[in-house]
Amino acid sequence: MKMESISLLSMPADHYHARPAVGHSALVRIMRSPAHYREYVANPPEPTPAMQLGTAFHTALLEPNRFGESFVMAPKFDRRTKEGKAAAEAWEADNAGKIALTAEQMAAIRSMASSVRCHAGADKLLSQGLAEMSGFWIDPESGVECKCRPDFLVKDGDTVSGIVDVKTCSDAGADAFARAIATLGYDVQAAFYQDGLNALAGRTIPFYFIAVEKEPPYAVATYSAGSDVIEVGRAKYRGALQLLKWCRERDTWPGYQPNGEIETIKLPRWAANFDLEA
Repeated sequence: MKMESISLLSMPADHYHARPAVGHSALVRIMRSPAHYREYVANPPEPTPAMQLGTAFHTALLEPNRFGESFVMAPKFDRRTKEGKAAAEAWEADNAGKIALTAEQMAAIRSMASSVRCHAGADKLLSQGLAEMSGFWIDPESGVECKCRPDFLVKDGDTVSGIVDVKTCSDAGADAFARAIATLGYDVQAAFYQDGLNALAGRTIPFYFIAVEKEPPYAVATYSAGSDVIEVGRAKYRGALQLLKWCRERDTWPGYQPNGEIETIKLPRWAANFDLEA
């Protein structure tokens, strides 16, 4: 599928993840250590309940017509009785392959999606575009095949005008979300996706975060990735790609201390400022 000059593919998520190209999640792993990257690639982690709930929310918000294909609300059964156990087994057989959500989880998902749509900035970003498109390119400096799958691409007519990533969080306020960007590698994702779309489109496309709190009142905040976010994230992912190239060429995947050295460890700065005389 083509949008202007951008070559993007519409494919199921499992097909995207099966492609051996490197995504931002893998780069975050190698930034921890090459050993963590290799383990992540060799044994991809199973989705946790929290991850499944996040996927359900993304689908409900961005692809509501497909929500029923993968998710279903589970009724309550009294499995202590023969009838209840039989009814539960029959229901599970009828809904095999779908992820079961409780009534409480379903209500939370609906409330979160509604909060996003009630936020003028977020609703504007999501008013026209395409969800879950996949892009692939070769990084020219490292020669590594890369991939990205933006949550949503904003369209202005036939032109892509924004890259949107929806993040669930405990605190969507600016200070707290900035910390989340730094600690969870969202800056890496923003720069990597922006540069990936640049490689495919030949121009820079703005990157936006929609932060949605996971607890009532499900507050929403929308942020554009500033130049410092992109610059720091770019430096991180470029270093990660070069490290990956080095490890592949040597088939060497060290952990934290490549040569088995013994380091002197220091307290973090905040702890070192403790007043011993207080």
